[in-house]
Amino acid sequence: MNARRAPIIVLASTKGGVGKTTIAFCLATALARRLHRARAGMQEHRVACIDADPNRTLQQALRIADMPDVRCIESGGETLLPAVRDAQATAGLVIIDLEGSANQAMLYACGKADLVLIPAQPSRFDVVEAVKTAGVVRQAADLVGRDIAHHVLLTRTPVLRQKVAEHSRGQFVKAGLPLLRTELIQRTAFQHMTYTGEPPHAQDPNGGAARNVEALADEVAGILGLSLAGAAGIQALRSRRGRTSAAGEAAA
Repeated sequence: MNARRAPIIVLASTKGGVGKTTIAFCLATALARRLHRARAGMQEHRVACIDADPNRTLQQALRIADMPDVRCIESGGETLLPAVRDAQATAGLVIIDLEGSANQAMLYACGKADLVLIPAQPSRFDVVEAVKTAGVVRQAADLVGRDIAHHVLLTRTPVLRQKVAEHSRGQFVKAGLPLLRTELIQRTAFQHMTYTGEPPHAQDPNGGAARNVEALADEVAGILGLSLAGAAGIQALRSRRGRTSAAGEAAA
């Protein structure tokens, strides 16, 4: 991976409704809190999101969340490549949310990606679509002449493991598709944030959804080699902010 440019994560699936936008939002908000400014003074945002889905769901969610360290750029197939250049010039990490279909934008995005995440629910239909999506990634890799890391991310899995999820994992392995260790578990907090713009850590920093997202962020960061502040670092930052606020109130 070229250290002189912002790495790119692409959320891709030939099937809609698998949780691409939820994952993009969760990763953007979680990584923006923890991503070190490797190029301090040279970037405007920690994370830039490119919403290439005509429904613009990610753009709407980020507008409600109103996080200054996250920028959202709307794009389509014809404007995706200029949008990627713009995003890489202004942020330390780029996340691309695509439409749920195999199209030119998916091929372009995968060709630029450092990591493609393929969300899939534990069902036979999602296994089939994940295989199709991986095929697009391989086409993009052939076009750009390099390997493109890609992993299936199981989404909306039940809190208690069920046989269908285990069977799906076996089917992905049989198809030769690598899976992330972390799954995005079905939790109310993920539905709640679509209305409020509050990511899981803002709703309940110690809740199951927040821990789930942090584990996902850790695994993704490990694949990309990103330098993140750990939980202890975040807590220390909160403590410093609290002391600063208290001192300011006392002085007032």
